Amino acid sequence: MRISGFSRYALSSCVAAAMLAGCGGSQPPIGARGAQRPVFGVPAPDSAKSGLYISEYNSRSDAVVLGYPTNDRRNDPPTCSESTPYARSIAVDTKGNLIVPEGFDEVTVFKGPGMCGPKLGSFGLGWGGDAVDVASADAADGTIAVAAIQDGSGAGSIEVCRIKGGCSTNLGNPDMDFVSGVAVSKNGDCWAASKQGKTRGYKAFLTYFAGCSGSGQTATHYKNPDTGGLDIDKSGNIVSISYSTPAVYVYSGCKPACKAIGGPFPLKGTAVYGHLNEDSTSFAAADYQYGQVDVYRYSPTAITYRYSFNNGISVNSGIVGAAYNPRSRE
Repeated sequence: MRISGFSRYALSSCVAAAMLAGCGGSQPPIGARGAQRPVFGVPAPDSAKSGLYISEYNSRSDAVVLGYPTNDRRNDPPTCSESTPYARSIAVDTKGNLIVPEGFDEVTVFKGPGMCGPKLGSFGLGWGGDAVDVASADAADGTIAVAAIQDGSGAGSIEVCRIKGGCSTNLGNPDMDFVSGVAVSKNGDCWAASKQGKTRGYKAFLTYFAGCSGSGQTATHYKNPDTGGLDIDKSGNIVSISYSTPAVYVYSGCKPACKAIGGPFPLKGTAVYGHLNEDSTSFAAADYQYGQVDVYRYSPTAITYRYSFNNGISVNSGIVGAAYNPRSRE
């Protein structure tokens, strides 16, 4: 399993576990009620047109993606689930379709805009990559950018794919040893969050691909001390997680010159991935340290903690991703 290289050069054993096997503590979220067993393989009720997805890595044999109410301050149980054997970080496109990298070289798309819709299709990566993160404006009919933590060459890359036809392009750059995150703007540009190995001092990098093509440009003035997931807020700012701090940084530009406009904003627990809601007022982080979702009030210049929930989440299975439906209007 190529993830071992990422663990050796870039991530602590706990983060590697969060991405591939799971780890966590036993601390419940603030104000949490007792956890209840969630239902599996159940579609959302008709009333569930929006919500928040979370993914766990292989926590149970029948489902690892759970759907929750958009606001779960009461720590209610999940309302629905998707059946998938594995899951890494997850994403929602502009049409509400859910995109699930299932680990190793498989990606599956589930139909939106409602929560927990039927499966639309799957595809395998074309360069032997380990899929850990995804981003797309239209996963059903358009391209999907997949972050491959390492591909067949031994380095990380972004694969550009479609449900029908698979992956046609492999985007790499000398600064992309181990790729953890990907973001795609509404005009089709791509960014990859990655980390170099020991010979480069384990430095974090952000790489910009205009039009999601070419050899990429290394972003300058990128201050993240470590790698993690990416998102784009409604103003087009790059929202970047640094897992080991743990903290969030916000940048404008990055084409390739970044301007830091916010952060580091500390997180309550350690997270590799998280996403914004539709109007970019809330940010949900998949907190694998405590096995919960931490919800924050978001603005580019201030991220403040609001609440957490964990009902139905298995602490020991490694919560990996969190994604709102609808997603951020980039």
